[in-house]
Amino acid sequence: MGQSRPKLTVFIDSSVLFTAVNSLTGGSAQLFIQPQLSLVTSPIVLTETERNIRAKLYPHHLHRFLKLVSLLTISKTSKSNYLVTLDKKHFFTPKVRHFLKPQQVVTPKDLLTHN
Repeated sequence: MGQSRPKLTVFIDSSVLFTAVNSLTGGSAQLFIQPQLSLVTSPIVLTETERNIRAKLYPHHLHRFLKLVSLLTISKTSKSNYLVTLDKKHFFTPKVRHFLKPQQVVTPKDLLTHN
């Protein structure tokens, strides 16, 4: 028998969680069905995402949000391998990447295609 690979711990930000709630088929939603990933987020991300869902989406999206939250580990601190975001303007800068090392900053698509 072969050894199974350890799960990657992945911190998802509010842009990824919001997009996963809004689209069932995109890369953000696909993260939630990957058995090799352990998804983590923070209470602040949950609050921000819920506020945006209530302001910008339909009531049925809130139900999907709660379903996806049940699949997450909520943590104030995490030792994640990756920070997954769609916010390229703020996170894909040399300064932020250096600050977050050894954690890598990636998009959902990058994570799904390279792991």
